[in-house]
Amino acid sequence: MTMPAVTTSVRPEPGPAFPTAAMFEAPGRPRPLARRLAIHNRVVRRIRAFFEDEGFHEMPVTALADHPAHVQLEGMLALGFEAVWCESEIMPPGGRCEPKHLRGFKLMEAARTGLDLGGLASLQRDLLRHVAADLGADLLGGRDVTRLDRMLRCEHPCLGFDEALAVLRTKGWDLDPGQPLHMAAKATLLRHCGNLPVQLLRQPRHHCLQGTAAAPAAVCPDTVEYLLPWAGVAMEGEARSGRGTFSLDLGRLLQYLMGLEKVTDTLIDPMDRIAQVMHAVPQGTALRAVAEHA
Repeated sequence: MTMPAVTTSVRPEPGPAFPTAAMFEAPGRPRPLARRLAIHNRVVRRIRAFFEDEGFHEMPVTALADHPAHVQLEGMLALGFEAVWCESEIMPPGGRCEPKHLRGFKLMEAARTGLDLGGLASLQRDLLRHVAADLGADLLGGRDVTRLDRMLRCEHPCLGFDEALAVLRTKGWDLDPGQPLHMAAKATLLRHCGNLPVQLLRQPRHHCLQGTAAAPAAVCPDTVEYLLPWAGVAMEGEARSGRGTFSLDLGRLLQYLMGLEKVTDTLIDPMDRIAQVMHAVPQGTALRAVAEHA
């Protein structure tokens, strides 16, 4: 199967339907819990449908395994499966015993054989478009549907790392070409590209060098990051040894689709408000005792 080559896109120009002010509007307000639940469920169904249409096998991930989910996916490919995906969980540094586990979000992870970097980038774009195309004004409202409609009709810029550095230099950034971009620089790229989703290719990795001790060179593997306005990095992928793998941060995807400033505004945990009260109230007060026993 021949995969499409990686291409780059120029910055879209604002037109009568999408004036500059509309491109850079501020994030919206959080939605009621029932609406967040409906959007979450629609998005998850669309992700499942996309993977099924693309011929991926869904596999369960061992609970509390001592290895990440992508290890199991790669093991399935080694056993002869051509495409597999799974749901996993983003864990906080302290694990499940840490109170911050209330801020845990799902990861959708996928792996496929015979996938180069161009094919992997295309697969990510197709997934985002497939999900967004099914979200109408009944769920999101007219403001966000208009924003997503523009996203669906425009090409998404796909920038190599050197090209991204060149753009950032014109914006006043002086960055180390041997280190990956930090989030503020990525936000500048998104604004330069008209607040459309941007794919960033072949970023170097932290403290990963090749060459000689006298002339070290940063390693730039075949990786792709999908940057979404407001949300940041929503998908990360790598093509290696004839295989393509990527992960999708469901919370970040929902944040972008709903047009929210904070990823925590996508949470659907009925206990979350109680947790917020407990964090805001000092220890030993009557109000905290009420919150803890609510």
